[in-house]
Amino acid sequence: MEFRVLGAVEAYAAGTSIDLGSRQQRLVLGLLLLEPGRPVTVDRLVELVWGSDPPASARGTLQALVSRLRACLRRARDATGADPPDSHEILRTGGGYLLRVDPGEVDVHRFTDLVTRARQADDAPAVELFDLALQLWRGDPLADVAPTDVRDRLCAGLREVMWTAVEDRLEARIRLGRSREALDELTKLVAEHPFRQRLAGQLMLVLHREGRTDEALRTYRDLRARLVAEFGLDPTPELRQLEAAILRADPTLEVPPGRPTGSRPRGSRADPPVRPAELPPAHGVFVGRHAELATLDGQLDAARCGDGAGVVVIDGMGGIGKTALALHWGHLHRRDFPDGQVYLDLRGFSPGDTPMRPAEALPRLLLSLGVPPADIPPTVDAQSGRMRSLTDGRRLLLVLDNAYDASQVRPLLPGNLAGLVVVTSRRRLTGLVVREQAVPLSLAPLRPTESVDLVAGCLHRSRPDEREALADYCGHVPLAIRIVAARALELPDRPLGDLLRELRRGRRLDAFAEPDGPDVNLRTVFSWSYRCLSPPAAELFWRLALHPGESVGVHAAAALAGLDLPRVRELAAELHRASLLQLPAPDRYQFHDLVGAYARELAEAPENATHRRLAFDRLLDWYLRTVDAAGLVLQPHRPHFAPPAPALVEPVRVDTYQTALSWCESERTNLLPVIRAAASGGASGHAWRIALGASAYWYIAKRREDWRAATRIGVAATRADGDRRAEGALLASLATALCESRRYAEAIELYQESLRLHEASGDRDWRATSLNSLAVAHAEAGRPDEALATFALARAEHRLRGNRRGEGVALQNMAQCHVLLGQPGEAIARHEEALTAMRDAGDRYAEAICIANLGEAHAELGDHDRAILRFREAVRLHRSTGNEHGRARTLLALGRSLGELGDADRARSCWRRALAVFDELGDPEADEIRALLGEPAGA
Repeated sequence: MEFRVLGAVEAYAAGTSIDLGSRQQRLVLGLLLLEPGRPVTVDRLVELVWGSDPPASARGTLQALVSRLRACLRRARDATGADPPDSHEILRTGGGYLLRVDPGEVDVHRFTDLVTRARQADDAPAVELFDLALQLWRGDPLADVAPTDVRDRLCAGLREVMWTAVEDRLEARIRLGRSREALDELTKLVAEHPFRQRLAGQLMLVLHREGRTDEALRTYRDLRARLVAEFGLDPTPELRQLEAAILRADPTLEVPPGRPTGSRPRGSRADPPVRPAELPPAHGVFVGRHAELATLDGQLDAARCGDGAGVVVIDGMGGIGKTALALHWGHLHRRDFPDGQVYLDLRGFSPGDTPMRPAEALPRLLLSLGVPPADIPPTVDAQSGRMRSLTDGRRLLLVLDNAYDASQVRPLLPGNLAGLVVVTSRRRLTGLVVREQAVPLSLAPLRPTESVDLVAGCLHRSRPDEREALADYCGHVPLAIRIVAARALELPDRPLGDLLRELRRGRRLDAFAEPDGPDVNLRTVFSWSYRCLSPPAAELFWRLALHPGESVGVHAAAALAGLDLPRVRELAAELHRASLLQLPAPDRYQFHDLVGAYARELAEAPENATHRRLAFDRLLDWYLRTVDAAGLVLQPHRPHFAPPAPALVEPVRVDTYQTALSWCESERTNLLPVIRAAASGGASGHAWRIALGASAYWYIAKRREDWRAATRIGVAATRADGDRRAEGALLASLATALCESRRYAEAIELYQESLRLHEASGDRDWRATSLNSLAVAHAEAGRPDEALATFALARAEHRLRGNRRGEGVALQNMAQCHVLLGQPGEAIARHEEALTAMRDAGDRYAEAICIANLGEAHAELGDHDRAILRFREAVRLHRSTGNEHGRARTLLALGRSLGELGDADRARSCWRRALAVFDELGDPEADEIRALLGEPAGA
């Protein structure tokens, strides 16, 4: 397949355009294509598609959009038959979505690859490569799908790379002596982009070479007047020098006679007395980092034109490849720095060493630049001034590796450098970004395909499955991959799979410890960052590792730490700056796998045992009280188990339906791990209470697998506690989860067991609830007579206890039984009674279900006009309460009634919307809709 985002978002299979659906659908695809093979979080997708104030239904709509995109891509792939079955898949991973696609199939990544190759080539082939790259641009990226502000956020850097490629291409043509060809293009571009100084300089040079020196000088004067009027700035030193050279008719501005085609000329400035070449050797195998390399290319171009600060700060966790990136890029661009390349390790995070002070670093830099030891000034200020004088206007690369903080780097920075300074650090050097306008470049782990390529480069004889397993085990961290690969190379006769199995049996970080030195021991590498933390941040670091889920919200972090929210945010920001903590979304924290393993080792230290238990107890108490409050809001009619006293922490306030649902959704991936941890950690009471409280959310969101797994743990926990009343409630919850999955026989057996426990414990409230649920199971299993009789028992029990909402549920379900028995008139009467009861109880969730059921009863009588009105009303209510499953079922029924009235197009539209939801939820009703649409099951 071929994908295009440089302009309108398009896709082609075997040369045929693929119908990608709506604008929002194409925008989601475009966002995933910008990050192929790398997850994009749900929160980020929602923000980019709907802005800072998304609707309550945004997450559900996003699921539907992704489902429809999957279907589009699968149909196109299956139609051509040329691609592997698992290619071009959109996968749900972690907290987001990942598009499995070869970057070479996406125009934006082909563009950056061609630009990179062009910059490494001589002039003649470079022009051809730049031409191929620029031909891929059909307009502004994401032009037809994203609003202007989103395009600016996502694509400003990409547009700058495009413009520097345009300028590089023109410069190469000028160096080849093809000034006359470039003149018309430059004249037009300068008129359209009057503040791009590099273009103006190129036009000045071409005009001068064509004998139009007056026009060249006028171009400079016009540019200077615009800059002064608009920004109060003068042109760059490079442009000022070019103007002076034109005025004195400098012969070096002419094309050198007889210069070989395709070669690059020497600069016109006198050679510096010393050309340092200090870059250490680059790593033997380097993969990926295409976007980061393009950013460095763009900053080099900006520095040449005087448009940038000329400083790039590469940050990231230990072992992520910061130095490797800086050195790889530096060696690729050695020719772009004719005045030399200087390298200095600032020892910011090194074993046994203190960070290098400016008083030590500056003399070393001056010696590299050719200053004799006797001529080095005695003070830091004087040394810094000499450094700026020596580097003024020079095309020099300065790599300041392993920096500790901004104050260490600031005195070392050149002044008016025509080259580039690349700083690497484990910390985010915000001070340099703010004061020196340095460009930040944060490194994440390699993409899965890139880390597999790194394994292949290190271990040529490994099998593809072994490479993937090793890359996953190493968390896609380059240093970790190199350490394990080195181990494998020491044992050439041993299968890599055997080595991985042995490593997995030990502690995670033991696999990444080598005896050769601390710089190849991942545990030690992390410890250097940890020791630089303030004591409160260091304590929060290991406390966060006590959380069993995949990410930690700020409230949960506060419970673990026993601190208020502002203090937690402050300490988490310190951990983030130290590259020890990721921020996948606002107020959410996450460890990289390997960093998390190190944090857990610290948490398990004997000296932390007492604090560890107290922190874990506070975390469980926070989850229990918050999920209990959310459950009461989502299903206020349900019988309640009060949390144990006293409260250890304050729960999150979830006093509306939407806040309760949103909180549950934000903790969706954490609830089951927390319940498991509570059960295995000796907190069985918390385990079953959290499982029971979360069942309200799982019922609404149809998260059936989590529901079943958690409730089984909860049942075991109630038996461990000997609490028969709680056991009855958990068995009823498990039965409902099984019933939702159409496992009716198992569900009925569990309901009956729960009723025996309710009778034994005297729990009338749960007995009424379980009677109603048992009757539902009978109805769903095709036993309407038994169901009707059991519903009548449930209704009587609810009426006896004054439970209006429970009575409404029983009435509604009795109506459904009348439908099954072919008595639509009776069904409508019971539904009307149920709707009145639900409105009396103020339950909008159940009200929507009543209205949908009324629609179905009218449809059974053949009154499809009235049915359609009810269905549409129910769809709106389902959406407002977040009941995606109910909305999909109502859309299915609405489509049937529309079809009965001959509106086939709208019927199919309703079914496709329902199918997207059922596919996302993994609901078996998806195949029923496919049958209606004439598609094969499981398509």
